Amino acid sequence: MSKTSRREFILMLGAGGVGLLAAACGGSAQPAASSAAAAPPSAAAKPTTASVKISDIQITSAAGSYIAVERGYFKDEGITAELVLVPTVQQITALLSGGVDVAGAALGPQLYNAMARGVNFKLVADHGSNLKNASAGGVIIRKDLVDSGKYKGPADMKGLNVFHPQPPTTGEIALEKYLNMGGLTLKDINTSPIQNFPDVIPALSNKAVDAAYYQEPFSTIAVTQNLAVRGPIGYDIYPNQQIATLVVNNKISGDLAVRYLKAYTRGIRDYVKAFIDKDQAMFDQIVPILIKHTTVKDRATYQKAIPSGLKPDPIPNVQGILSDFQWFIGHGLINQKFDLAPYIDTAMVQEAIRQLGPASSGAASSRPSTSG
Repeated sequence: MSKTSRREFILMLGAGGVGLLAAACGGSAQPAASSAAAAPPSAAAKPTTASVKISDIQITSAAGSYIAVERGYFKDEGITAELVLVPTVQQITALLSGGVDVAGAALGPQLYNAMARGVNFKLVADHGSNLKNASAGGVIIRKDLVDSGKYKGPADMKGLNVFHPQPPTTGEIALEKYLNMGGLTLKDINTSPIQNFPDVIPALSNKAVDAAYYQEPFSTIAVTQNLAVRGPIGYDIYPNQQIATLVVNNKISGDLAVRYLKAYTRGIRDYVKAFIDKDQAMFDQIVPILIKHTTVKDRATYQKAIPSGLKPDPIPNVQGILSDFQWFIGHGLINQKFDLAPYIDTAMVQEAIRQLGPASSGAASSRPSTSG
């Protein structure tokens, strides 16, 4: 796909996705006031029961939601959580249509082009970051290219067929930073026509793809099958990059939002304890949950794969989000410039953490939940 046609495709995708609410939203971004203004009820108050629909994309970065469902953390907060199976590329459409209330969405043009039209989504919590030894994304190179010496470093990416998801997300920014280390830009590589992560494995085998900015657990699978060699992970290329956030609609606000985020945070802390802190007892409890809810059904793969970068106190990197937003604008992938800052609301997750106690204080996710 040429650079011009790829850009046109992204712009059309962004415009089409928001078409569902175009008449209602108007032509400019005007988010509502912060939902954090509502004060939570007292600790003695019984939480109001609520149903919340959560997009289910069957990947480990959604572990916080899966664990909160299976271990009863949402139930503790008076929330009936419904997981709704949604293809990754349709998460924004599902939020627009009301099919889901919460999505763990990649940060990129599809999301931002919806927000540019005035859709009142809020980015409220971490759903994946480039953390040390815990980055789902990273570079892989076809093994025969490394073995032959044709590939030694980023400068050798020139002219290669490289998979990076389309439409672009933050992974494309990290990939360009890696290319910059070798004096290259995205214009110096050929974009692979492969669209889906699972399809890269056979494409490596038949040599249709030379390299990829890939995601776990697929990177580990490719390495295990001797199809690829692992390059630097996301943290080594772009430390602390915010890859995805929890995106919510207007329903998730005030007290309900805080309760939701308390349950979600408890789930994430279990994941971090199991996979990043390497607590074997917790690992044994969490792996069956991930096997049930994700596409990865092999325990050994979880033992080998690099963990998703999830923060035990899931406050997103606001400055990083705003910086990457400017990258998308600079590359012509945002239909209409707007002020993104009002759409980022960390007050609710900070209140959830305050009520639970910060992870650094040793507050475990198994701590009894108190609503409000």
